[in-house]
Amino acid sequence: MRQVHDQLPVPFVTIDRKFYILEYTPEASELLNLNPSFLESVDQDSHDKVIKWVNPDAGKVNIEINMHKESEVFLIDLYVHWKNDLQAEVIMMPKYEANNHVSGMLEKLQKRLNDTNFELLEEKDKLEAAVDQNNRLSAPYIRLTTDTALIPLFGDLDERKLFAIKDQVLEEAHHYNHDRILFDFTGVGAFNPESLHLLRDIFKSLFYMGKEVVIIGIKPDQARKLNEMSIQMNLKYMHSLQKAIEKYCS
Repeated sequence: MRQVHDQLPVPFVTIDRKFYILEYTPEASELLNLNPSFLESVDQDSHDKVIKWVNPDAGKVNIEINMHKESEVFLIDLYVHWKNDLQAEVIMMPKYEANNHVSGMLEKLQKRLNDTNFELLEEKDKLEAAVDQNNRLSAPYIRLTTDTALIPLFGDLDERKLFAIKDQVLEEAHHYNHDRILFDFTGVGAFNPESLHLLRDIFKSLFYMGKEVVIIGIKPDQARKLNEMSIQMNLKYMHSLQKAIEKYCS
């Protein structure tokens, strides 16, 4: 095995049919810890591939294999050309640059995805804030008199909407110190058991604050769901908002 300098300035070796290295360039020596047998520098997983394709019968081939230098394993494009039945010229082109290029592209793509995700997160936060604001507006706190306030409710009462209005209702009831809070259910659609629990929490908090809770415009199916709650907290019911205003605001 001898080093030559008059070949291509790339990792290059000449091997025989049994894979013994006959000649090598300095670049090949830098790339690999050269051993007498070329196969000793080929990673074990690629041995069968090299044996299958690097032979005179296969002729000129280009294959991708793993090679190693000490503990480092790297990908190689192997270009093989048989000069005759006894010797082959082998060029080894590491795929570092290609891998670096792909890695660079992946890093750029990841950055774009991160930027996009951040933008989507910002938009999601804005949308959630808008939904919460809309939910709060669906239960405005209206001062009717010095001791009576009205909270008209609109739409389906889901958990998110009730979470959004709960603090607002309690804070304003405390701030304005109304004795009586009228909840108008005329514009309310459906509400589920989870929503019922949140309604109970709101009414119970007002009850503990010493407020009288009056429920207006309740539908029969809603009344059945609220029946047990009304027994526990002595909730009052009225058929229409007009009747309630006549009674409490005249």
